[in-house]
Amino acid sequence: MNRLNTLFHDNESRDRGFTLIEVLVAMMVFAIISVIVAYSLTLSMTLTRNSRSSEVAANLAAQQIDVARATTDIFDVTGGIVSQTLDGTTYTITKQVGWVNSAGAASDCGSGTSILQNKTLNVSVSWDGKNPSTTPVQASTLLAPAGPINDPTTGTIIVHVTDASGSALPGVPIAAKVDTTVSPNTAAAVPTAPDPTDADGCSYVLKVAPGTYAITVGKAGDGRISSKQVQAPSFQTNVTAGQSSVLDVQYDTAANPLLTLSPGAPLGTLFPTSLPMTFISQGDPYSTAVTPSTLLLVTTASAPLFPWGSGYNVFAGQYVQTPATQPSCLSVDPAQWVTPNASGNVGQRQPAVGVTPGSGTTVLMPLVTVKTSSKWIVAVSTAAPASTGDPGCTKPMSLAFPVSSGNAATIALPYGSWRVYAMSNKTDTPGASNQVKKTDLTLPAGSPVYPDAYTFTLDPRQP
Repeated sequence: MNRLNTLFHDNESRDRGFTLIEVLVAMMVFAIISVIVAYSLTLSMTLTRNSRSSEVAANLAAQQIDVARATTDIFDVTGGIVSQTLDGTTYTITKQVGWVNSAGAASDCGSGTSILQNKTLNVSVSWDGKNPSTTPVQASTLLAPAGPINDPTTGTIIVHVTDASGSALPGVPIAAKVDTTVSPNTAAAVPTAPDPTDADGCSYVLKVAPGTYAITVGKAGDGRISSKQVQAPSFQTNVTAGQSSVLDVQYDTAANPLLTLSPGAPLGTLFPTSLPMTFISQGDPYSTAVTPSTLLLVTTASAPLFPWGSGYNVFAGQYVQTPATQPSCLSVDPAQWVTPNASGNVGQRQPAVGVTPGSGTTVLMPLVTVKTSSKWIVAVSTAAPASTGDPGCTKPMSLAFPVSSGNAATIALPYGSWRVYAMSNKTDTPGASNQVKKTDLTLPAGSPVYPDAYTFTLDPRQP
């Protein structure tokens, strides 16, 4: 009987099967094994695909080298980035070229005064899905010209054009001609017009007679401007026999930020017919005349500017006298008013305006009301004593305002010290007979006290 009970219980235990814990453990072990197998298969496939892509990339790099070596004119070998899709994988081919001159120096277009000798080509090929630890495929070669680029009796002009970011600017027309402002001049007419800049921003004028040449970059109306704020700039270049003359130029699409003058000015406020405006960026301060335009009670102006990424601080008035680099009138720059006023404030520039399309800023200009029935008002900047805090203006500015009618006019002026003249004609000479006394002027609140009966100061410091 006991034996039968024992057999019964053994059969019952066998019939119960696995416990829940045993099932969970089994499933975990299976999952781990499955993950390991899947990872191994994925890694194997990735390595295989990466290896296959690397072989294709090596073939593409070699193909670029072979094409370059087969080019008859090495000036046609240029840099750039191209994409090519093969078997569903996109390959990015980056070509970088440079010149090695006779002195052994290498650069994009050729640097120094030594003559061009050989051209370098570096090819890098990458692809989508490349393992981050895998380096792109690289290939390089040195190309020699079929014949001499220069000879001992002539020279070479190299023009390298870049945009505001320093990247090569292709397709820019280049003109080279004898500089007629130099005499005597041994230069000779260039028989073949230079090619526009290539993909590396380079243009070459080969076998040029020694002498002085005028090199023009770009053309009028192309919408571009140089870093020196010149459209279609021209440069004087001297060519020496057996040497290269290298011209580096930054040239880019001009920015035209909209300037709102004296925002909130009342209806009928007068602005100068030709208003000097100063722009300060990472380059030299730049002053140019703008033409104000009033529409729907808002007066605006604009000027083409090189698109420095830092933007521009803008204020009305001529801060520099072109082509001199030294300031001729510090008064117009609010930042030059460094002496605290009675309230302890100093002058501050407006925030910089950007150079992207649609950028704009306000240009603060104080308003002065003049009691007069004359047809013209002329304001002339003048020196001021140190007691006013005016940093000074060594070169006077003269701004003319046409008055249409009435017995008074409100005019907008740059900061600084001024005298106002009421005249019948714009061509009349400002003098003692047509000066306007301060008793006939309404000045902004907080204007510094000036003992002179005719001179007043417009102060950018907050009262």
